[in-house]
Amino acid sequence: MTLEKKPYRNVMEIFVDEEIQYQLANNKTLTQSGMTLNLVEVATFALNRLPSLYASSKEGIEKQKAKGIVQLKPKIRQAVAQGFAAVVRDPLRRSTPLPKEKGDTILDAKKTLSNLNDSFPKEELAAIVNFMESFLKKVKNEQMTEQEAIKLYYLLDFYWEEDGEGLLSANNNVVWVD
Repeated sequence: MTLEKKPYRNVMEIFVDEEIQYQLANNKTLTQSGMTLNLVEVATFALNRLPSLYASSKEGIEKQKAKGIVQLKPKIRQAVAQGFAAVVRDPLRRSTPLPKEKGDTILDAKKTLSNLNDSFPKEELAAIVNFMESFLKKVKNEQMTEQEAIKLYYLLDFYWEEDGEGLLSANNNVVWVD
């Protein structure tokens, strides 16, 4: 199950996100303070104070939405307001965002490659995969220099030109340094 998107959703997350946007739009003090607010922290603060509303079907989502609107709207509004107050009160609190889940990234990459496999000539797709493997190894080993990043930009730009050879050297290997 880790490589697939989850077959269930917490409807409360939808309510909290909507309430955050509502309060941002209707509370001038939040937007006029000139302060950058960490909305993820506001959402997690609120979600930790509210019940979960999980559903695994479209009908279940609709049922949970109806329940949330009727029974929990005031609690959602209050929890989000408290979340804003907590984040505004301590804006310098250090917070390192969670990385995107690896399974989702790998699944997205596989889907993209699968789609490209149907529409790209095999030689071009192989060159792109070869290039990305080389690029990711350099990033992983922290061997990417500013000069190489600039070269990457120009190589990609050139590669997509109609007659450009772009990423390939004479022996079909990626060349990082001249």
